[in-house]
Amino acid sequence: MPFAFACLFIYPLVSLGQGAAEFKGSDRAAVEKLLDRYVRAYSAKDYAALRDCLQAPFVRFPESGWELMGTLDEVMTYYKNQRDALDKDNYDHSSFIRSKLTVLSAERALVDQVYRRYRKDGSLLLEAGAVYVGCKSSGTWKVCGTFAHDVKEFGKAH
Repeated sequence: MPFAFACLFIYPLVSLGQGAAEFKGSDRAAVEKLLDRYVRAYSAKDYAALRDCLQAPFVRFPESGWELMGTLDEVMTYYKNQRDALDKDNYDHSSFIRSKLTVLSAERALVDQVYRRYRKDGSLLLEAGAVYVGCKSSGTWKVCGTFAHDVKEFGKAH
């Protein structure tokens, strides 16, 4: 798997000088729309719409190590299990409250988000941070990875 990770994420970063494509304002808008669709689909358990926001291979960085999911079916199983588990907490919806986009290339971007999850009664269930890896493939932006982070570290460069 380390080889697959290197091929998917490291090589595109190293080979940036080989293309003339640029990240444009339209790309920024497309990434913002993607994440808006993503959070709405996740909140509503609209798994067909959520699937349209995701791309495999998909990499996650849970608290211990990392995980590479090779198929979209694997990614959707992960998301369904995660989202369905929230029902016991009376989950209603999520919203992004802060965002910072870092362009890696014309076809890769990281979006650092702080988000909140709310219960059906409107009370706060969770405030957390995650970085979403955006990939542009065949002209369309998709989420191809995520990793959680400490909200207090949002946007910091060390």
